[in-house]
Amino acid sequence: MLELDLSESKIIELPVSIGNLKKLRKMSLHQTNIKKIPDQIGEIESLLELDLSGTDIIELPTSIGNLKQLKILRLDECAIRELPKVIGMLENLKALHANFCGNMKGEIPSEIGGLSFCTKLEMTKSKIRRLSTTINKLSHLQQLHLDQCNELEQLPDLPVNLKELKFSSHLLWTAHDLSCLTNLVHLHIRGDTPRLLEFRLGVPEIEWIERLNYLESLTLVTGDVTFPPINLATLSRLQILEITCVDPQSLMGLPSTLEKLTLHDVKSPMGRSLFSNSTNLTSLYLLNCRMREVEFDDLLGRQLKELHSLELKDCAMLERLLVSRLEGLQVLSMRGCPGLIETRGLEKLESLVSLTFDGCGSLKELPDLSKLKKPWHLIVPDQLQEKLPCPHHPDTWDHHNSVISRCLLRKIIEYRYQQPTRERKNFLSSSYGR
Repeated sequence: MLELDLSESKIIELPVSIGNLKKLRKMSLHQTNIKKIPDQIGEIESLLELDLSGTDIIELPTSIGNLKQLKILRLDECAIRELPKVIGMLENLKALHANFCGNMKGEIPSEIGGLSFCTKLEMTKSKIRRLSTTINKLSHLQQLHLDQCNELEQLPDLPVNLKELKFSSHLLWTAHDLSCLTNLVHLHIRGDTPRLLEFRLGVPEIEWIERLNYLESLTLVTGDVTFPPINLATLSRLQILEITCVDPQSLMGLPSTLEKLTLHDVKSPMGRSLFSNSTNLTSLYLLNCRMREVEFDDLLGRQLKELHSLELKDCAMLERLLVSRLEGLQVLSMRGCPGLIETRGLEKLESLVSLTFDGCGSLKELPDLSKLKKPWHLIVPDQLQEKLPCPHHPDTWDHHNSVISRCLLRKIIEYRYQQPTRERKNFLSSSYGR
């Protein structure tokens, strides 16, 4: 037998004879009620992959250190309390997955430094307090996930070969200068509103991010914090950016390579200088925006000529949106904006194919959309459905110059979820009896 898959079975105990499966290469106990692993598991020296995720196992036997060929160990969502010191004996381990282990506390043992071939180490949402400094010895480590580890006190020196790093934003106040991680491609720092301790320490130092020249995606999100000024124009490979931006003036520059931008908690108008270099930006998301009016004027329209998607979500204070200059916009989505009362310029967005107003109960009217030739996906508040003009069919549906009846328009509005193209065509064809 080469593979034993007991995933989601009713087994509650492994027999000691499990050690007789000398040629076993993969074993999965995923989502079983097993609480203990027998010592004999250490006799399966050919084992390459072991999945204990979702079990009630609280500790690993010391004999697991005998699994010299093991390459993948999955402990996600299991009840394990700590990693044993023998973990360092798994000399060929390449990936250790220990995400959402809510019982895992204390310190990751120094023996973890023995995992010299490990490329992936994941401990998302555990309760560990300290990460051993020996982690710096993992010369092949490329992915390190410590996000939502809210008890972690600080980051030790990390191996410079890392390509992906995730950690909770409270560590920004204690983190060393991480600019030595010059191979980082993905950096994700996220967390809630800082605790009182962090507030007493003032604003975190983040200037080192400007020197991570290989970054392609960056997340820097934490609630109610105005970051010190930072110039990200130096990141010439950056394509995706998600950042808390209470004061847009603190974001001094963006790279021309940026394609997707998400701004959280914006409180003041976005100046023209913010987008002066955004010639390739295709998607803009504003989350929890705290302004009463968002306007894209002539200059911003020229700067954002490649913008195809605009989404505003959970912007409770927003009352007005002006978008007439975003001539290339194809998707406009407003969700959770209960104070929105006016939108201007929709009728000029000739490229628009998708329009959503969800959770916008104060919106009483829309401009005349009858000249829009392409919309096929439309969601509006109930109070606006009877007021909508009948738009033309998209040319791709071969109904040239025909007008959708109000009855059919209502059906399309109710048909809210985007279906595959063939299903949309069939839906319209059947409605017209074709």
